[in-house]
Amino acid sequence: MAIYNCPATIIADGNEISVEASLGSSHDGTFRSWEGSVEATEDGEDFYDVMISDDVKIRMPDGREGVVVPTYTSVGSGRLDVTGSGPAPF
Repeated sequence: MAIYNCPATIIADGNEISVEASLGSSHDGTFRSWEGSVEATEDGEDFYDVMISDDVKIRMPDGREGVVVPTYTSVGSGRLDVTGSGPAPF
């Protein structure tokens, strides 16, 4: 299992939100998956618009990007749970 705990950027509909990411990947022999959560680094950031976006990516500090599917947020929490789609960028 690979684990990533570091700064990242969530990109949704051209808007960027700086986050601290906590992501992990697992491999069951035939299928690799990745998921985790991100927390906004700025107070007052909300992920509601990200939840309804059709195009959400996460960008790592080295420029690698991955597609994420937002799975849960609570209004005002500054936290977003995500599931990766495709190769993990870490």
